[in-house]
Amino acid sequence: MMKMPLTVGLTYDLVSEYSLEENAPEDQYGEFDSDETIDRLEAAIAQFGYSVLRIGNIHGLVAFLAARQHVDVVFNIAEGRWGRSRESQIPALLEAYAIPYTFSDPLTLGLCLDKAFTKRLWQQAGLPISPFFLVENAADFAAPLAAGLEFPLFVKPLREGSSKGVRQESLVETVQELKEQIERVVTRYQQPALVEEFLPGREFTVGVIGTGEQARVLGALEVPYVAVCKVNGFIQKRDDVWKTYTSLEPGPELDALADLSLRAYQVLGCRDAGRLDLRIDRHGQPQLMEINTLPGLSAHSALPLIASHAGLTFEALLAGILEGAIARGAGF
Repeated sequence: MMKMPLTVGLTYDLVSEYSLEENAPEDQYGEFDSDETIDRLEAAIAQFGYSVLRIGNIHGLVAFLAARQHVDVVFNIAEGRWGRSRESQIPALLEAYAIPYTFSDPLTLGLCLDKAFTKRLWQQAGLPISPFFLVENAADFAAPLAAGLEFPLFVKPLREGSSKGVRQESLVETVQELKEQIERVVTRYQQPALVEEFLPGREFTVGVIGTGEQARVLGALEVPYVAVCKVNGFIQKRDDVWKTYTSLEPGPELDALADLSLRAYQVLGCRDAGRLDLRIDRHGQPQLMEINTLPGLSAHSALPLIASHAGLTFEALLAGILEGAIARGAGF
């Protein structure tokens, strides 16, 4: 008897399905995917001989589950819309229905979306980070200075990806600038502001694939643009700054970044694939900034670019991610 091909469900959030809310920042849905990205993802997975079913966002998944439909595994890149655990919502539902899925579990996704939690875990593991302070109330704008942080400082939303809320003005050097940027983040993004001592050196993004002891670093890209404007924000990424990324060649520098990134990835219990951002401090030492546990998979996203430089096609990258989820099965 011929074995039927696996059915792979796709869960995602599309930019085209939403409209900006009143008084919302322009990057409100900056993490969501384009129709072109989902088309590309579906076509690549179909090349493996799998049957692909588009499920969509969490509302689509709820309807899908209520209708008792079936898939063997879900390729999940949904960012979620509401709440501090928005990235965890679809994986949690899938676990409740014993459906395997790609990328990290709900606990890791929730922790990693919260940059302060992530930094505390890295700090506890002895990994290097820039000093930081969390401001929940805009009236407490001077608290980071009272806690010992020194200018220049960097202010960004606590729970966002894709450089949402990061702009040129996020780099502050006076008390007045600090006040303005904390108020902007707390008011417009409706969440605490993360204030960090600014890292003035070179910036790198490192791609990791795999799970646990089998995880490995694919490579790293440098972001030369930061030498010009110091900030790699949402507008810069929208304006195709990715075209200036350069692949880091094998050598001691890449080895050091790879070792640090792999340890940071494993400490958090990440699975299948992820991407870490690092910068060099004033003493020339690499510091962890943040991790993306649902890395972008568009044609110009950093992880596929890193994979390409490592000699891995987009299809091969997806195959590795998907195989990890299939191997885990419903045991998660």
